[in-house]
Amino acid sequence: MDIKNRLSLIKCLSISLKFLLIFLSSNSYVSYGQEIIDHNILYYKKHRGPITLNIEVVNLKNNEGFLILGLFDENKKEVVTVKNIIIVDRKTNIKIDSLKSGKYVVRFWHDSNKNGKLDTNFIGIPKEEFGNSNNIKPNFGPPKFEDMIFKIENDMLLKMKAQSLNL
Repeated sequence: MDIKNRLSLIKCLSISLKFLLIFLSSNSYVSYGQEIIDHNILYYKKHRGPITLNIEVVNLKNNEGFLILGLFDENKKEVVTVKNIIIVDRKTNIKIDSLKSGKYVVRFWHDSNKNGKLDTNFIGIPKEEFGNSNNIKPNFGPPKFEDMIFKIENDMLLKMKAQSLNL
């Protein structure tokens, strides 16, 4: 391969890499109806419906690491888990498409060190930021599941605030 072809190949790879980085930095998106999988999203087909849930998480301490989010039905069954959600300007947005009306709970944590788990101290208190639907604060233990339940009947925006326990 001559030098001209090598430079052309390098330029092509550079453009492809830039496109990939731009694509990966976009907000996470889940769609059951069209079965879109992006940013390591795991999904379950049981909840096909016409409703879109937009989730906005704010008040994160920094942009380091990722957000990991879970959506559960009122019976505590996992509907979807979204991993590696990119944080920009200390906030992020997630869109979950094709839900049925019903009662749900959303929980998340800020995996700031990218180890895939919620880090806790020796007695189980989270070291990393976390949050839940209805922004329920823990009181001598995690919030009760029933207190985090919200009802969705139409498309909606759920605003959630990151919490931390600085002990």
